[in-house]
Amino acid sequence: MCAAAMRPQRWHVAGPYLAIPQFASMTKLLRFILIGVLWLAFPAVVLGQASPPPSSGEQRPFGLMVETWTRALDQIAQEAGRPNLIDAEIERLRNETTMIRQAASRAAEQARDEGSSLRTLLAPLEARPDPALGTKTPDAPPTDQAPESEALKAQRDRLRANLALVDARVKQAELIIARADQLTAQIAKARSDQFARIVLRRKHPPLAPSTWLRLGDDIDFAWKTQMEAWRALADSGAMTAALKDAEHRGRTIASVIGLAICWLGLVWLRHYHGRGQAITEPSYRERAIAALLDGVGMVALPVLGVLLAVSWLPSVEASPEAMRPALTTLLNVAYNAIFFLVVYGLSEASLTPRRPTWRLLPFSAHSAEVFCARIQRLAGFVSLAGPITAFWLLQLPGGTVEVARLASVLGFAVAVGLLAFGQPALRSDAWQSSEVAEGDTPRLIGGYPWLLGRLGLSVLLIAIVVAALLGYTALAVHASSALLGSVLVVVIAMIVHALVRDVVHAAGAPDTPPGRWLRRVFGLAPDAPIHGPFAIVMLADLLLLVIVCVLVPVLWGADLDDILDKAKRLLTGFSIGQHRISPIDMVVALLVFVAAITAVRLARRGLRERFLPSLNMQDDIRLTIDSMVNYVGFIAAVLLAISALGIDFTNLALIVGALSVGIGLGLQNLANNTISGVVLLLERPIKVGDRVIVGRHEGIVRRINVRATEIETGQRAMVIVPNSEFLQSAVVNWTYADNVGRIDLPISVVHGSDADKVEAILRQAAEDNPHTVAVPRALVMFKTISPVGLEFELRAHVDNVANTVAAQNALNRSILAGLAEAGIALAAVPPPAVRPPPAAT
Repeated sequence: MCAAAMRPQRWHVAGPYLAIPQFASMTKLLRFILIGVLWLAFPAVVLGQASPPPSSGEQRPFGLMVETWTRALDQIAQEAGRPNLIDAEIERLRNETTMIRQAASRAAEQARDEGSSLRTLLAPLEARPDPALGTKTPDAPPTDQAPESEALKAQRDRLRANLALVDARVKQAELIIARADQLTAQIAKARSDQFARIVLRRKHPPLAPSTWLRLGDDIDFAWKTQMEAWRALADSGAMTAALKDAEHRGRTIASVIGLAICWLGLVWLRHYHGRGQAITEPSYRERAIAALLDGVGMVALPVLGVLLAVSWLPSVEASPEAMRPALTTLLNVAYNAIFFLVVYGLSEASLTPRRPTWRLLPFSAHSAEVFCARIQRLAGFVSLAGPITAFWLLQLPGGTVEVARLASVLGFAVAVGLLAFGQPALRSDAWQSSEVAEGDTPRLIGGYPWLLGRLGLSVLLIAIVVAALLGYTALAVHASSALLGSVLVVVIAMIVHALVRDVVHAAGAPDTPPGRWLRRVFGLAPDAPIHGPFAIVMLADLLLLVIVCVLVPVLWGADLDDILDKAKRLLTGFSIGQHRISPIDMVVALLVFVAAITAVRLARRGLRERFLPSLNMQDDIRLTIDSMVNYVGFIAAVLLAISALGIDFTNLALIVGALSVGIGLGLQNLANNTISGVVLLLERPIKVGDRVIVGRHEGIVRRINVRATEIETGQRAMVIVPNSEFLQSAVVNWTYADNVGRIDLPISVVHGSDADKVEAILRQAAEDNPHTVAVPRALVMFKTISPVGLEFELRAHVDNVANTVAAQNALNRSILAGLAEAGIALAAVPPPAVRPPPAAT
């Protein structure tokens, strides 16, 4: 049972159906050899100079290859149409079709490369300017140029002929590829139909009286066959043959020594990082490390020991037919022992029912104990049922019908046992979380999605029992094996996901040795966050998802070769018109882009921290250089990525034309702001750090981007202003020439005040202020005599417009103190006249 879950098999009623590829006849073998020879000789045939005219001797090898491929595909199509094909025939037909397709693909790719070279040579000869339209036509006679020579025309005609021949080769190869794809789909359908016939074949119902009446004959046949197999195995000496092999003995001794060293190292690690009695409240990291060490001790090392013992067994396929039942039973014992060790070790390491404080998974104490016991009982039943069914059902390569009644009874018994031991492990009392919801009700692990999943598994177990009861033994056995294998694969994937996540985050934590080493190497602060672990975990999860999506369908009967073939075709790319798009090229282009951007960032860091500070230039010029390096580097990274995709730069005119249309339709504002940003960086009417007024916004320029400029207001708010606003509207730049600004401070005093004293007080306040400059000197103006009083105005220049508020505040305080000391009062501003309300009518 577990062996079938761990390795995909083709099940008959009594056992797996193994596929052994073979050739049907000597004619097919010779045809296969001819295909291989022609495929190896093809590069030497099709590659050559572009300019010489093709001769019939050069065309014949490719035509012969196409003819050979066509005849081979015709023969494959004829054989694939026969009913009741066996696995060996299907595998042979598939291999032949795959080889033909690979040879045709190589031929097509080489012909495309040759055609690309011919087009490059032909382009200068066909480029003839048309004075009326300003375009290039291949055959238009020139108006003001010398006529072409006959040699030039002959060379162009020769290149055109070669190009037409190469294009014809590409089309012929693509036709062979398309037909091979059709045959591959037909063969895959034949395999799936055959698998469905085997699985859905109904045999003897297990509870029918006719089944039990002749059950003794099946038992007698199975027992005699097994005894003969064991006697043949003992007489052959295959079990002790490995002892006579010195190389095998040496590898075994080295493996045993390695396992012993690993065991001693594990004991030493568990002494320092295990579940010690002194730790009462272990952290999550301590629990994870202890669970990892227990998993290695209870799973990895014992499994390696079992695999080492299996390596001493002879191969089942290479052994005589009479010995295979015994060897199959031994292998099933080993594989089911591995299954039990994996389930037992993972449950004990993660649930720790006897040490709740060291539990890694969020199960409650009762649920952890119940679930651990039930899942271990289920694993024990499966580990016993697997060898028993392997012993009695005679899992021969070709299958057998002599034990069909025994297979029906044992299949039904195994299905009932799975339901009896598996359904309790799916109950809600075994899936209660340690967290408590409202009303002291324990939460369920995974919530409602996992509850629905467990309900679906229960329904599937019941359906397996019903199928076995109705006589669909092969379907029940296959579904049981696939279900166990799928659950095991998903659980292992989830454990690996949690392990990778914990290890990566622990390695990036600031309080761990790897985290401190990484921050020291990259020059980061001791408590600086590291964002790389998230990307590593995402890549690991993506890889696990791909593995699960491949293994689970294979366990349920999907063809692994078909899945891998489709994945390979997807990765090699697909054609859109005359262009071929490959996901691998996309990944390479993405990696090139990321590497280029990283190099640009490193270069900018070197400029900012080392090169630019050594130059005698203003900060705004340094920022402009840094921005230009950033934009130029980004454009270079994009061009490198486009080049990695294999896009010809001669076709960029089409892209530019498309962009011009897009700009004319809906990208006018984006283009306007982008061009304005480039102008701002080059002409520098505003610089980073300038205090500007644009529209209704006033603040300090913090950053000039390609599309917009960031301005920080006095309220610490960031205003994003499009770059076109700075070129299309009036902009006040307080610091265009320098940082010096001016304060205009009006003062009104009462009538009768001494004007000279007022001027002296204002001038002295400006001179005593630390933020005002001596040149130009502060100016005091006696502006006017109003009905309110005498009006003066102080005009003082500050050293930096950023100090305007502080300077104005100090000036007001100094002026107020000076006027009070001199006994001069400020003029009172009369309140605004209040108009009486209109009288009511």
